[in-house]
Amino acid sequence: MNNFSDRVATSIGRHFVMLSCLYRSTTSDKAQVLIFSGFVVDVLGEWFYVTAGHVPKGIGSMIDDGYTFDTWRLNDQAAGKQFEEVAVPFDFQFENWCVLEDASVGLDYAAVHLGGLYRQQLEVGGVIPFTKEAWGDYIADHDYWIIVGVPTESISENTSKITAQVVMIPLSPAKPPQNVGYRAENQFYAKLMDGSEEVVNNISGMSGGPIIALRQVDSIWKYKVIGIQSAWYSGSRILAACPFSSFAEALERVVEEALAEQKRAY
Repeated sequence: MNNFSDRVATSIGRHFVMLSCLYRSTTSDKAQVLIFSGFVVDVLGEWFYVTAGHVPKGIGSMIDDGYTFDTWRLNDQAAGKQFEEVAVPFDFQFENWCVLEDASVGLDYAAVHLGGLYRQQLEVGGVIPFTKEAWGDYIADHDYWIIVGVPTESISENTSKITAQVVMIPLSPAKPPQNVGYRAENQFYAKLMDGSEEVVNNISGMSGGPIIALRQVDSIWKYKVIGIQSAWYSGSRILAACPFSSFAEALERVVEEALAEQKRAY
């Protein structure tokens, strides 16, 4: 089983990228670290970084409230560590993000284009995007579900180095928790399987991480990204996820229109 887990981690790790930064409040000069979970997808040949919508929206709100942010990085260590402890500098501009977020109805998506040097550096680091063949639906048959991400509880820092742990946790489909209301129409739910508490107690910080479906077909294990982790109900150890394929298909239409417009301009 360890060999199987290692192979899964090696394969899926190529798609996973952490987004990190330092921030300071209006009342303190002490820098604090934030690390977010996300992954890279290919849409009509263009690369996008995908995470939960409340991630960039929350950063935008903090900026409006006077918080300052710097030292943004895209960390591709899970892709193979070709460049040990070296991350890709990133210029976070909230207006560049495509955000679809409405907590009242369970919509929680965000994506930003990765072109030029961002894409080139991530490629050299070993990152491979989820292509359309790997976009899946959570209602499809599967053998396993897993979530990939960076829990806040794993983050540690000292004067010169920040460390965090990328974890993969098995899931089982679950019914919606009580009082989710209209959010259940745009989300699906999964419970962390027994024994996961030995890996992580609280998945806070894993928002934006991909939910992956694994299925064995003719003795070959295949995987698809089926969701984006959105919310966490700690009492029941149930998470909420937004279906990925619907967002990816909507993003594809936007990219198609943009590429057509660009072609007409030339």
